[in-house]
Amino acid sequence: MNPHDEMEDALTPAERELFAALPREREPGRLLEERTVRALRERGLLQAAAAPPAVADARRRLRFPAAWISGAIAAGIALFLGGLATGQYLGQQHADRMVSQVQARDAQTAALLVQQTGTAYVQALSRLTADTTGGANRQGREVAQQMLKQAADEVVRMNPNDPVASGILAVFDRAGANRPAAQGDTASKQRVVWF
Repeated sequence: MNPHDEMEDALTPAERELFAALPREREPGRLLEERTVRALRERGLLQAAAAPPAVADARRRLRFPAAWISGAIAAGIALFLGGLATGQYLGQQHADRMVSQVQARDAQTAALLVQQTGTAYVQALSRLTADTTGGANRQGREVAQQMLKQAADEVVRMNPNDPVASGILAVFDRAGANRPAAQGDTASKQRVVWF
């Protein structure tokens, strides 16, 4: 009979379960492994293994010539300044487009306002024509002529070669020469038209 078998007979069922739950092998600690490897190396039974590539690369120092470092710094500065200049150029182009769009909208708004004002001017003249009383009709006619002359002046400033506006101003000049000049009359003032 085996001494192991005798020992198993002496155990209670609960002790047998606890005994069976015990691990059959035990992992040695890291310290034991390091001491064993060191002892084997000291005796010459184990040679030192080469370090893994990552560790070897970390131990080796990378050296770059000063010219490479200076060139890399110069290239970085040039890249930064090039990006800055490109950004400013594109920003200026965008700003120019926005200004021209705003000016176009302002010109369209001004043209619409001139159209609305002209329509109101003609409607007011129509109402004035319907009014037969002498004093209001005469005063309205003078104001209407004055507005027509000022409008023709503005058209000639915008387009000096406009024949209609120049013709209107010429008629006003001839009419002003035929009547006596009153003090403060705008017809008596000298007018310069640039061609």
